[in-house]
Amino acid sequence: MTELKRYKSKYYLNMLFKGLLVTAALLLTTYIIINAAEYFGKFNTTIRAGLFYTFLAAAVVTLIAWVLWPISKLLNINKQISDEEAAVQIGKYFPNVDDKLLNTIQLHNAADKDNALLMASIEQRTSQLGIVKFTDAVRFSENRRYLRYVVPPLLVLLLILIITPTFFSESSARIINYDNEYVEPAPFTFHLANKNLKAFKNEDFVVELDLKGRTMPPDVYLVSGGRRYKMEKSRYDKFSYTFKKIQKATEFKFESAGFSSQNHSVSLIERPTLLSFSANLNYPAYLNKASENWDNIGNLVVPEGTQIQWNFKTNNSKELALFFNEGKDVVKAEKVNPKTFKYNRSARRSETYQVKLKNEFSGNKEDINYYINVIPDRYPKINIKEYKDTTMYDYLSIGGSVSDDYGLSQLKMFYRITRDGKPGKLQAVDLQLNSGQSIQNYYYQMDLAPMNLQPGDNLEYFAQVWDNDGVNGAKSAKTTALTFKIPGEEELKKEIDKAAEKTENQIDKTLNQARKLKESMENVKNRFRNKRYMDYQDKKQVKELLEKRQELIKEIKKIQEQNETTNQKQKRFSETSPEVKQKMQQLKKLMDELLDEETKKLYEELQKLLEQTRRNDRIQNMLDKIQKKEENLDKELERALEMFKQLKFEQKLDQTSKDLQKLAKKQDKLAEKTDKNLKDKSDKNNTKDNNKSDKKNGKNKDQKSDKNDKKNSSDKSDKKESNESLQKKQKELTKKFDEIKKQLEDLKKMDKKLEFPNDMKDFKQEKEDISKEQQNSQKQLQQKQNKKAGKSQKKAAKKMKKMAQQMQQMQQNMQKQQMQENLDDLRAILENLVTLSFDQEKLMKDFRSVSLSDPRFVKLGQKQLKLRDDAKIIEDSLNALAKRVFQIKSFVTREVGKMKNYMDESTDMIKRRRLSIATGKQQFAMTSMNNLALLLNDVMKQMQNSMASAMSKPQKGKKGKPKPNLGQLQKSLNQKIQQLKKSGKQGRKLSEELAKLAAEQEQIRQALKEMQKRMGKDGKNGKDLRELQKKMEEVEKNLVFKNLEQITKLRQKDILTRLLESEKSLREQGQDKERKSKSAKDQKIRRVPPALNQYFKNKAKQIELLKTIPPALSPYYKKEVDEYFEKIDN
Repeated sequence: MTELKRYKSKYYLNMLFKGLLVTAALLLTTYIIINAAEYFGKFNTTIRAGLFYTFLAAAVVTLIAWVLWPISKLLNINKQISDEEAAVQIGKYFPNVDDKLLNTIQLHNAADKDNALLMASIEQRTSQLGIVKFTDAVRFSENRRYLRYVVPPLLVLLLILIITPTFFSESSARIINYDNEYVEPAPFTFHLANKNLKAFKNEDFVVELDLKGRTMPPDVYLVSGGRRYKMEKSRYDKFSYTFKKIQKATEFKFESAGFSSQNHSVSLIERPTLLSFSANLNYPAYLNKASENWDNIGNLVVPEGTQIQWNFKTNNSKELALFFNEGKDVVKAEKVNPKTFKYNRSARRSETYQVKLKNEFSGNKEDINYYINVIPDRYPKINIKEYKDTTMYDYLSIGGSVSDDYGLSQLKMFYRITRDGKPGKLQAVDLQLNSGQSIQNYYYQMDLAPMNLQPGDNLEYFAQVWDNDGVNGAKSAKTTALTFKIPGEEELKKEIDKAAEKTENQIDKTLNQARKLKESMENVKNRFRNKRYMDYQDKKQVKELLEKRQELIKEIKKIQEQNETTNQKQKRFSETSPEVKQKMQQLKKLMDELLDEETKKLYEELQKLLEQTRRNDRIQNMLDKIQKKEENLDKELERALEMFKQLKFEQKLDQTSKDLQKLAKKQDKLAEKTDKNLKDKSDKNNTKDNNKSDKKNGKNKDQKSDKNDKKNSSDKSDKKESNESLQKKQKELTKKFDEIKKQLEDLKKMDKKLEFPNDMKDFKQEKEDISKEQQNSQKQLQQKQNKKAGKSQKKAAKKMKKMAQQMQQMQQNMQKQQMQENLDDLRAILENLVTLSFDQEKLMKDFRSVSLSDPRFVKLGQKQLKLRDDAKIIEDSLNALAKRVFQIKSFVTREVGKMKNYMDESTDMIKRRRLSIATGKQQFAMTSMNNLALLLNDVMKQMQNSMASAMSKPQKGKKGKPKPNLGQLQKSLNQKIQQLKKSGKQGRKLSEELAKLAAEQEQIRQALKEMQKRMGKDGKNGKDLRELQKKMEEVEKNLVFKNLEQITKLRQKDILTRLLESEKSLREQGQDKERKSKSAKDQKIRRVPPALNQYFKNKAKQIELLKTIPPALSPYYKKEVDEYFEKIDN
C-alpha cells in the first residue's frame, strides 16, 4: 500500500509539471497576440478593456485547470484516484504485474482478517509484487513534448524584447490603463474640398478630401453613423467618398493612421419630382369602346382620334411643361393645385413627348421621355385552307381565319364555273360571321351536286372579308383565287381503272396472306403432333399465328373499303347497266361476308386456351376446327378475285361499246359539219356568179366589183380556217378510235387471264375498215375534197355504230351462253346432290341395322368412302361454279364445307368403329345435303329468272310478283308439316319430305339470323330473336330425326306469332335506321374534314392566347402575335 501511495504522489506531481508547461505556453501566446493587436490597432478604451479582461480570464482559467487542480490532488485536498484505478494503470505499464495487483487489492479489501489462509495468500502475493517499483510507471520524461509549445512563444518574446523593447511596454501599459485616452500627434492634416455640403435628397453625394503634411497615409476612412468607409484614392493626397441615394442630413469625419478630423454635416435640398401620372383615353365613338384610364403608363398605343388627358402629381415643382416632337411643340400644363398639373391633346399622328419640371433649386435631373403610337384602322386579314373531295367530287370544304384590329362587317365566298373555256357568272355566298369578334375562324362546305358539274369543268373560288372602318369606309381583303377541276372523262376512266386495279391487287395480296396463314397453321399442327405439352416456342408460334390472323383481318377490311370506293366511283361516273350494278352489289355482299362470327369466336377461344392450358391436344383440336374454317376463307377469296376479274371484264366491255357509240355520234356530227361547209361553199360560188352577171349588165359596176373582191378574199380565208378545224377534229376522233382499239386489246388480255375465258371476238376486220375510212376522210380534207371526206366520215360513223351493236350483241350472247352453261352445271350438281342424299340416308339405315361384328360392316364402310369421294366431286364442281355465278351466296359454300366435314368425321368414326357417333355425323351430313339442295334450288330459280329477263325485257310499268316475307314462309311451312302428319307417308317419300321441310326451316332461320345481324342484336329484341332461332333449330332436329309427334301445332303457332312480332319490330328498326342513315347522308356534307378540324383547333389556341393579353396593351401585342402566328403558319 505504501508503494501505491508513492505512485499516486508521483502521478500528480507529473500532472503538475505538465500543467505548468501548458500554462506557460498558453499565457505566453495570449500575451504576445493581445499586445501585438493593441500595438497595431491602437484601440479605444472599450476594446482595450476587453483585451485586458480576456487575458486575465485566460490566466485564471489556465492556472486553475492545469496548476491548482493537480496541486489539490497532490496535497490530498481533493480525492485522489482509488487503489483499484492505480492498480489498473500500473498493470498496463508492467506486463508481468497485469491483473495481479488489482486482484490482490480486491482480495485484501474483501478478506476476513480471521481467515489465516487467505491472509497468507495475500502476503504471498504482496511479496511477489514487492520486487516491482510502482513509481517507475510514472515517467517525467514524457513531459518534454510540451516544451515545443513553450519554447517558440518564449523565443518570440525574447526576440521582440531585444529588437523593440517598447513593443510590450507601451502596449501593456495601454491595456493595463485601459480607461485612459491616448492621443498621438498626426503627421498630416485633413482639408474638405467641397465648397458646400448641400445634397439633393435621394441622389448620390460625393465628399472630396485633400491631405497636407510631411507624411501621407496610404488609406483614409470616412466615419459616419458609427461605421468606417474606405475612401477612393484618386491621387496620393486626394480622396473621395460617395453617399449613395442620400435620404437624410448626415454627420461624418475622416480617419487615417489612427488620426481623426473634426466633424462635418451634410444638409439636404430637394429637386422637383414626378410622383405619378395618369392618362385618360376617350376613344372615337365608332369603336364602341369605353374610355380607359392608364396609370403611370407614358408610352401610349391608341387609335387615331383618341382624346388624351394627362394628370400629373408632383412634389416640389412650380411648373410643368411638355415638349412634343423633340421640342418643336412646347406647351405648359395647367396647374390645378400646388402638386397637380393637367393637359389635354388629340392624338392625330405618332409623336414623341418629354415631361419637364422646375423649382427654385433646379429642374428634374433625368429626362422623362415617352412616345405616342397612333394606330390607324388597318386592312382586315384573311387566309384560306381548302379540302377537296377528290374521290367522288361531291363537295368542297374551305376554312381559315379572318381578323381585323377593330371588327368585321361581312364575309363572302365568290365562285364561278368555267365550262369549255367559257367562264360563267360570278356568284356569291354569305358566310357566317360574328361582327363583334375581331379574330375568328370560318368554315363552309359547298355541296357540288346541285351545280351539276361535268367532267372537265373548272370551279374557281375565293373568300373576301370587310372590316367596320367608320372613318375611312369599310376596307376589304380577299384570298387568292383557288380552283377545283373536275377531271375529264378520260382521266375519270383512268381513276376508275386504277381503283379497280388496286382492289384486285389487294384481293390477290390478301389471298396470298391467307394461304401463308394456312401453311403456318399446318406447321404448328405438325409441331404439336408428337407433343403432349406446349413449350415456350410452341406458345410463341401460336401467338404469331394469332397476330397473322389479325393482319389478315386488316387486309380483308382494306378489300372491303377499296371495293366500296371503286363501286361508288363507278356508279358516280360510269354508265353502268342494271345487271352489272346487281353483280357489283352481290360481289360487295360476298366481300362483306368474308369474315364470319364463328371463325372469330374460334380464334377467341384459341386465345383463351393459350392463356389457360399447356396441353397440346386441346390446342390442336381448336386448330383443326379453325383450319376447316380457313379453308373456306381461301375459297371465298379465290372466288371473290375471279368474280372481280369477271365483273371488271364485263364493265370494261360494256364501257367500250358505249364509248364506241358516243364516238360514232361525234363522227356523224363531224360529217354533218363537213357537208354544211360544202354547202356554204356552193352558196358563195352562186353569189359570185350573180355578181359577174350584174357586172355584164353594167349595174353598180365599180362598187360591186370592190365588194365582191373583198368578199371572195374573205371566203377563201374562212374556207381555209374551216378545213383546218375539220382536219383537227377528224384527227382527234381518229386518235380516240385508236384508244378504243387499245381497249379492245386490253379486253382480250383480260379475258385470257380469266379462269373461265369468254368467247370474245377480235373485230379485226371492223377495226381495219373504220380506221381506213377515217384515214381517207383525213386525206380528203387535206386535199379539200369535202364531199368525199363527208361520205368517208359517214361510212366510218355507220361502221362504228354497227360494231358497237355487234359488241353489245356479243356481250349478251356471252352472258346467255354462260348462263345456260352455269344452269346446266347447277342442275347436274343438284341431281348429284339429291342422289347423294338418298344414298347417304340408305347407308345410314344400313349402319343402324348392322353390328360391329357383322361382315357387312367393312363393305358399308367402303360405301361411305365412296360417298365421301362423290361429295368431294360435288364440292369441287360447286366451288368452280360459284366463281362464275354471282347469285350463289357465301353460306352456300359454307354449307358445302359443313357437309364435307360431317362426312369426313363419319368416315373417321367408322374406322374407329364408333357406330353411334358415325350415324349421327351421317345424319348431320344428310341435313347439310338437304339444306344445300334447297339453297341451290333457290339459286337455280334466280338464275332462270335472270336468264328469262335477259332474253326478254319486261314491259315498262309491269311489276313482278312480290317476294314473300319470313312470316308467310313460316306459315306455309307450318301448314306443310301439319299436312305431312296427316298424310301417313312412310319410307323414302317421308324422308324426302322431311328433308325438304327441315331445309326450309333452316333457310327461314338463316334469313332471320341474317336480318338480325344487319339490324343489330342488342337489347330485349335481340334476346327474343335468339330464343326464336333456338326453337326453329329444335324443329329442324325433330324433322331430321322424324320426331313429328314433338312438333305440336301449339308450338308452331307460337313460333309463327313470335316471328311475326320480331319481323315487325325489325322492319320498324330498319326503317328507323334507314331514316337515320338518310339523315346522316344529308348531314355528311356539313361535317368538317379531320385535317381542317385540326387547323381550327390550332387557330382556336391562338385566339385563346390573344385573350390573355392585357387590354391596355392589346393593339400592340395583337399585331406582334399576328405576325408571329403568320410565320408559324407559313
